Amino acid sequence: MSQQQIQGTIKTRLAVLIFCKDVANPMVLYFENAQKIYEDLKVLINSTEVKMVEFEPIGPIKKASLLSSNIVGVALQEERYLSPEQ
Repeated sequence: MSQQQIQGTIKTRLAVLIFCKDVANPMVLYFENAQKIYEDLKVLINSTEVKMVEFEPIGPIKKASLLSSNIVGVALQEERYLSPEQ
């Protein structure tokens, strides 16, 4: 068996996890400023006003929308990933 050497730099990114009613797994979204999105969603969860929330994250999901009344929780997740050396 040949052994392949993996080269690159380990980097860290933040993901916003959005937990919705009646859905087992959270929606995982990546943003340039994940901390701000997280703070905005926390305020929205505590509001009694129902709003349509639309996201344009970076990564595999390009656009997402949901009603604020369906959001039951939000979290930040730090992820480490391997970035190829250039």
